[in-house]
Amino acid sequence: MLLLFTGIVSMLCLPLSVVGAADVRDALIYKMEILIPPKEGRDETADILQIENTVADLKDIAVIFAFKELGRPRIVLVLEVEKACSWPQLTSFLSRKGYEYSVVPLSLCSDYAHGLGVKLPHDLWTYSFKDGNLTMVTKIFPVGDLTTTEYDERLKLTFEQDRSILETGQKGACFRVLAEYPVKLVYFAPVTPTQIQAIEKILLAPGMYENEATRIENLASYTAVCQGD
Repeated sequence: MLLLFTGIVSMLCLPLSVVGAADVRDALIYKMEILIPPKEGRDETADILQIENTVADLKDIAVIFAFKELGRPRIVLVLEVEKACSWPQLTSFLSRKGYEYSVVPLSLCSDYAHGLGVKLPHDLWTYSFKDGNLTMVTKIFPVGDLTTTEYDERLKLTFEQDRSILETGQKGACFRVLAEYPVKLVYFAPVTPTQIQAIEKILLAPGMYENEATRIENLASYTAVCQGD
C-alpha cells in the first residue's frame, strides 16, 4: 500500500501536461487511516493529541473530516490535498513515530451518481457533524454474474435511495473509493436508533451490497475530553 501511495504522489508531483488535469482533480481527496500500534510505555492519548495538532498545522492539505474509532486507537481522516507534494509533511511524521497508516484516493459520490444519470446535489450532503452517535459505513457492491448495465442499475438504485434518505433530513457524507473494483462507497453520518429503523426500511434489499459499520467520534471531541475541557 505504501509503495502504491508513493507512486501516486510521485505522479501527482508531475506537471499537469504530463499527468492530465482529470487525474489530478480526481486525486484531490483522500481517506487516511492511522493506527497507533500498542507499545510498552506509549501514551496513546498524548499520541492522538500530537496527531491532531500536526494535522491542524498542515500546509496545502485541508482536513474535511477527522474521526477516531470508538474503542480503538485508529484515526480516520478525509483530506483535501491542494498540492500532492505536501504529503511528506504528514507521512514523514507518521513514519518517525512508528504509526501504521494507509491511504486511498476518493471522489464525491455526487459526481459518480451524476455520471450514472442520477441527480444527487452536492448540497444534500453534510461536511460537518456535531458530537453524538456517528458511524462510518463502507458499502461494497459485488459483481457476481451481473452485466455492466445491471451493475450500474444497482448503483443507481442505491444513490436514489440515498437521495430519499437525505430528503427526510438525515445528515451524511459519501465518497467513492477510486481505483477499487467492485465499487466501494464510504459514508459518514450521525445515526440515532430511530433513524436506523427508518433507513433499514428504505435499504431493505438483501444481496445488493455488503455493509461494514464502524462507530466513530469527532477527533476534536475525543481530545477535548482527554484534556479535561
